[in-house]
Amino acid sequence: MVMTRSAAGGGPPRRRLAGWGFEGESYPPSESLLQWLTERLGTTVPFPQFDPSSFQPIEPRALPHLHCRISQDPMERLAHARGQGLPDLLRLRAGAVSALPDVVAHPGSAREIEQVLNVCGRSEIRVIPWGGGTSVTGAVNVLPSQDSIVSLDMQGLSTLEDVDVESGLATFGAGVRGPALESQLAPYGLTLGHFPQSWELSTLGGWIATRASGQESLAYGGIDRLLAGVEAIAPSGRLELAAMPSTAAGPDLRQLLLGSEGRFGVLTRATVRVRRRPETLHVEALLLPSWERGLEAVREMSQARLPLQIVRLSDEPETEVALRAGLADHALVAPLLRGWIRLRGIRGSGCLLLCGAAGSVGETEASLDRAAALLRRHGAVALGRRPGNRWLEDRFRHPYLRDSLLDRGIATDTLETAAPWSSLSSLARRVRKALESALQEENEATTVLCHLSHPYPDGASLYFTFFFRCPADVGEALARWGQLKRRATEALLDAGGTLTHHHGIGLWHAPWLDREVGSTGRKLLEATARTADPEGILNPQVLLDPVDRLET
Repeated sequence: MVMTRSAAGGGPPRRRLAGWGFEGESYPPSESLLQWLTERLGTTVPFPQFDPSSFQPIEPRALPHLHCRISQDPMERLAHARGQGLPDLLRLRAGAVSALPDVVAHPGSAREIEQVLNVCGRSEIRVIPWGGGTSVTGAVNVLPSQDSIVSLDMQGLSTLEDVDVESGLATFGAGVRGPALESQLAPYGLTLGHFPQSWELSTLGGWIATRASGQESLAYGGIDRLLAGVEAIAPSGRLELAAMPSTAAGPDLRQLLLGSEGRFGVLTRATVRVRRRPETLHVEALLLPSWERGLEAVREMSQARLPLQIVRLSDEPETEVALRAGLADHALVAPLLRGWIRLRGIRGSGCLLLCGAAGSVGETEASLDRAAALLRRHGAVALGRRPGNRWLEDRFRHPYLRDSLLDRGIATDTLETAAPWSSLSSLARRVRKALESALQEENEATTVLCHLSHPYPDGASLYFTFFFRCPADVGEALARWGQLKRRATEALLDAGGTLTHHHGIGLWHAPWLDREVGSTGRKLLEATARTADPEGILNPQVLLDPVDRLET
């Protein structure tokens, strides 16, 4: 599959309204992948795409003066009405969005945010902080309400405010997006190293609010390890936590803001731990004989603490998709590759493992050599660097595939979890079974892929991708997705996994939060929310709302 740009011309790219990313970008599936999906799901019909010019905007309610630049443009309000979860995309594509923010506010400073919250608190106006709008858990969604709603767009707070090269610290406005953050660090030869798949669109504040992890977290750590200091503004006041290497001054309130999703305040600036940009990043591809052998190998590498940047193990179905859509994208290459794999003792597709290392050329080669020696003991077959280079080129482009598949009537979504090593194998089986059986009463199939990523000495994250036939009726499509989501969530919790590893709780995971933190944990979080936000105006349906709103 090759990324294509259909739009020409200068100027910054425009965000796509009813889909992922930027206008003019696409990531069409290969014919081989489409054939593979059709064989498993059956024939499909395209999901509709409405014409935005036909959208009948909901009239905004009158609001008091907010002391910052605002917009009530219908298209801008529509763009801020939903996030980037599959239900959001389905509703936007079908023109079935039932609620919009009354105003999109564009503050340019922390002081303006304080003024907005003061006005909204006095007038019982709900406020939804908006970073990049990339939530896949409903965390920025506008639901029908009797209250007025303000979408608080944080893009005005996106500059590099300070760099302490000696300490390895940099302070940014919370609205800075991934590319802008890295470009502002580049003149200093520094990097944050936080590269989630949403990197091009998501923001530093969003990463903190959802407790995110990037694709190179094995080396850099998740945002919880990278956050050193933070400022948040709540209706009850401002919380400023200075950057410290460590502190024993009571419970760490930085940890309280990590994953808070706007309920405890609006994140306005953050100081993060940065480091020297590596000279090079190389990713090797290997095939393991089986998923179980792969799990053993990755666990051994993690517990040996090999100096790696990326470790990603695909199960057999995901590897088969990779062979069709990435590793062997020419019809003549795939049979040759499969034959060579069989000669090396691997039956079927095997399991693809990507191992990345960064640093100087010598350091990188040494790290990959150590990994290869360990992996050979587990039956690994080396495929070289071409597949890894291809993955690096496309890793921020994969979300575009979801839109291209919907054009063909195939819906795809993801979910992720984490668990100790002793539970991972059974967890993968139980979630797969739950997804594959969820639509059987409708005589519909679900195809499931899985990969392991973000390994730790004591466990790892599992990331599932599933495909199903998408009905042309948006209500039927949402109901089908809701059934899959409920069954999979119950299965991963029953199997001992976490509710989410790096996407946050948002709206759609909130009903299950008690399963992980318990009733006392919920009460502690609710008490914190009441202290920070006595009137309950900040994102009140996120994180702590027990109502099942999957199809809302």
